[in-house]
Amino acid sequence: MLEYMREYKGPLTINGVEYDSVKSAENALLNYQGNITIMLNTKIKREQDLKVSAPSQRAKNTTSTSSETVYKIKVRQYMTRPSTPDFDFHKKWNNDTPMPMRIMVGKKLKETKGMVQMELWGAITEEQTSHCMKCGKVLSNPVSRYFGIGPECGGHNYVNPFETEEELNQAVAEMKQKLAETRWTGWIIKSAIEEEVYLEDRRID
Repeated sequence: MLEYMREYKGPLTINGVEYDSVKSAENALLNYQGNITIMLNTKIKREQDLKVSAPSQRAKNTTSTSSETVYKIKVRQYMTRPSTPDFDFHKKWNNDTPMPMRIMVGKKLKETKGMVQMELWGAITEEQTSHCMKCGKVLSNPVSRYFGIGPECGGHNYVNPFETEEELNQAVAEMKQKLAETRWTGWIIKSAIEEEVYLEDRRID
């Protein structure tokens, strides 16, 4: 299908992955077989999201939330990338600091029609995790599934380096501590949130 779109010059999203051009998508999907879902003008959609609440209108369009509900969210990859001339959301709203991971846990602080401000941190919420919390890729390595983060993002071995279950549990505990120290507070475009899971209501210390 992509060969019929070569005249299209804008960005596009295929099966949830963003591409700068049809050519780059063709190269990435050269040997792919199966169904694909194509979304065009994703850059324009992001820009429309940004215009929902301009900085000059922040005070009157922002509502605070006192909820202590904790959520687990997964965001689109562009929320973890540095600002560019084409996408300067973080520069305008987050002191030029992108989210450190695609999957994080936290609470909502404020909301506008198109954005939500959240206090977030890293946390392993299941005994075994299906996707890397840093980049969002599917985890197939058994050690990575315990860590919640892949070998490339976490810098650990592809094979189990632990001789006992106790050593593995200790390494997982250390990874949990490391993730918990990864904190970020900032604004997120609501349409950039791919998944949002309610975890619990609790008081955050």
